Amino acid sequence: MEIRWYQLLFQVVNFGVLIFLLNRFLYRPILKVIELRNKKIEDSIKTAEETFKEKEKIAVLKQQALSEAEKEAVQILEAAKQLADKAGKRIISTAQSEAEQAVDKKLALLADTLAQEEKRLRGRIGDLVVTTTRQVLKTSLTNQEQKRIVDQQIKELRKLS
Repeated sequence: MEIRWYQLLFQVVNFGVLIFLLNRFLYRPILKVIELRNKKIEDSIKTAEETFKEKEKIAVLKQQALSEAEKEAVQILEAAKQLADKAGKRIISTAQSEAEQAVDKKLALLADTLAQEEKRLRGRIGDLVVTTTRQVLKTSLTNQEQKRIVDQQIKELRKLS
């Protein structure tokens, strides 16, 4: 067997052309497609990580907003309770003062009525005493004695008034 150099050379050239063509039209485009795909996958992973981080931030913000809302609700309830207590106390004190005023008015009216009745009764008692004394004195005492006793009784009645 003899080596044919021109055939060997021709096969080496053919192999080189084949490698060149495969590299040019097949290997480089496949590498570009693979690189693009890797880049898309990396971008998707970065986007997913960013989305996950944003989701965590949103969850933290949501929790903070929820806790702040709960705190505000508690504060609003406390303020409402305090306002209700103040309003209740104010209403009770107003009702008490109105009741006290009504009682005072009734007591004053009663005192006035009592004083008027007492004055009327004293006048009536005085009249009865004078009438009774006259009748008793007419039968047993002289005019001077009657006058003296009547004047004395009138003075005593005036002291009571």
